[in-house]
Amino acid sequence: IRLSLVGSEMCIRDRYKQAPVGQLIDADEKAGIIKGYGSIFGNRDSDNDIITKGAYKKTIAENGSRVKYLYQHDMNQPIGKMTELYEDDKGLVFVAEIAKTQLGKDVVELMKSGVITENSVGILPIQKQNKADYREINEVKLYEISAVTLAANDQALILDVKGLSLIHISEPTRLRRIS
Repeated sequence: IRLSLVGSEMCIRDRYKQAPVGQLIDADEKAGIIKGYGSIFGNRDSDNDIITKGAYKKTIAENGSRVKYLYQHDMNQPIGKMTELYEDDKGLVFVAEIAKTQLGKDVVELMKSGVITENSVGILPIQKQNKADYREINEVKLYEISAVTLAANDQALILDVKGLSLIHISEPTRLRRIS
């Protein structure tokens, strides 16, 4: 958690966790409905954290109605509201209704074209244990789920977008670092 002073307000910066296969399951651009995974259980991310099944249950029960779908973790760029939020055996599932704003339409178009391919969660770890070479997170406070350009975990992929055209990403495209 990072604290910063903005004007006369103290801001708490939460931790952003990219879903290891934070998948977009389905998108209907006309209805503005996005369904996907914000987080996958049991997968180590680039911060060496592993989120366990059950980590989101309490926060969904206590705060689930306040969780929003954002663009790039920016609280000033909300793009949708959650209509469903729950855990299944694989991870944190969400269904979001995207606002018919210009930003909402633009983000859906970026998803359809394969530019935005990943989801990420903004969380505060509540119960955690340091293991030999990773941190196990057993409970979190969930603030938001975001559509992001580049997630820390390169497996956090949107799988397909349904609408006027269907895009299916069967394998992630790997970029090589240029020295």
